[in-house]
Amino acid sequence: MLIALDTSVAFKWLKRGERLDAEANDLLARIQRREVDAVACEILSLEVVRGLKNVQARDPTLGFTDPVIEGAYSYLQHRFQTGEVRESYVKDVKEHAKDVEIAIGLYTADALHLATALFWKADYFAVDDHHFLTPKAKAYAASRGVQTVDLPALIAALNAAAPGPSAPTP
Repeated sequence: MLIALDTSVAFKWLKRGERLDAEANDLLARIQRREVDAVACEILSLEVVRGLKNVQARDPTLGFTDPVIEGAYSYLQHRFQTGEVRESYVKDVKEHAKDVEIAIGLYTADALHLATALFWKADYFAVDDHHFLTPKAKAYAASRGVQTVDLPALIAALNAAAPGPSAPTP
């Protein structure tokens, strides 16, 4: 099973206390155990840096110093470098992203993430971003074979697909 990741999911791996961070970290653990495959656009780590810089500006007391943000970037890059999360390149999904922008009006970064899911033919596109959960965006992805899901729905689907305990042999 292949899961494409939006930045809204990976961000929760690095900033505790976010909405649905337990589900995001459950997903991360499954990725790390190689129970599921994951793919993300190469811009993911840069978007997390931007998000953490916004957190830093809003509330410096949270401890997101520049070195901490550098560490977050390195952490995500390591996920790509080890193959734990497949890295999708902009050059490969650019045409899909253009089509997404035209069809449903997403901003470029969001279009790149959805285009990644489409290009890689992901089973699920895991998000916590309302832009992707509109009926129009979900229908667009679904018509191309990708199911857009929030984190609770994804975890439920993964749990349902997991093999149960085997029956004892007589």
